[in-house]
Amino acid sequence: MIIDKWSFQLTLKSKFIQSIPAGLCDPITGLRANNETELSALFTYYHSSNSIDWSGVDLYSPQYQLEKYSALEYIDRTSSFYCEYPLFSDSETVNIWGQMPADLLSFSQDKSNIVLIENKIGSKFTSGGTQLMRQAQYLDSTDFENKVLIVLTSKLFLLKGWYLNEMQEVQHKIKGVKVLAMHWEDVFNSIEFKS
Repeated sequence: MIIDKWSFQLTLKSKFIQSIPAGLCDPITGLRANNETELSALFTYYHSSNSIDWSGVDLYSPQYQLEKYSALEYIDRTSSFYCEYPLFSDSETVNIWGQMPADLLSFSQDKSNIVLIENKIGSKFTSGGTQLMRQAQYLDSTDFENKVLIVLTSKLFLLKGWYLNEMQEVQHKIKGVKVLAMHWEDVFNSIEFKS
C-alpha cells in the first residue's frame, strides 16, 4: 500500500513537471525548471520583470474553493520577492523557525504587508510536518499589519486534498496570519513570456 501511494505521488508530480510551459526557462541557460527551487527562482525573475499579470491569479482559502481572492489583494507588483530568505531568529525562536528559509518572501518598507510563499510541488512539509505552522509563527511574531502565508502548488494536488489539513490547522491556531493557496497553473497562465 505504501508503494502504491508513493508511486501515485510520483506520477502526479511527474504530470505537474511535464505541464510546466516550455517558455518557463532559466533566462541564462534556457533550461526548463524541474523542481521547487528552480520554480521559485523563476517566480522571482518573472515577478521582478513585471511579467506576471497578478489580476489573473486567484488565491483560495484552506476550505478549498469556498472563498476566492484576487492575488492583487496581497501581492504588490512593486515589492520584490526574495528567494530562500532566511527567517532570522534569536535564542528564544531558534528552535521554532531558526535555519528555516522561506521559499519566497516579500515585504513592504512601511510594514503594511508581508507575504511568505511556501512552494510545494508534491513534497511533504519539513520539520516533521510542522513547517507551515512554524512559518506562520514567524509571520505572527512580526510587526507587519497584514501577514499572509501562501502555499503555492498545483491544482492537481489541492484537488486530492494535499496540504489542506495543514493549512486549516494553521488558520485555526494562528489567527493573525491569513493562510491561502495559489495554483501554479494560474501563475503559468498569467506570465507574459518574452520571445
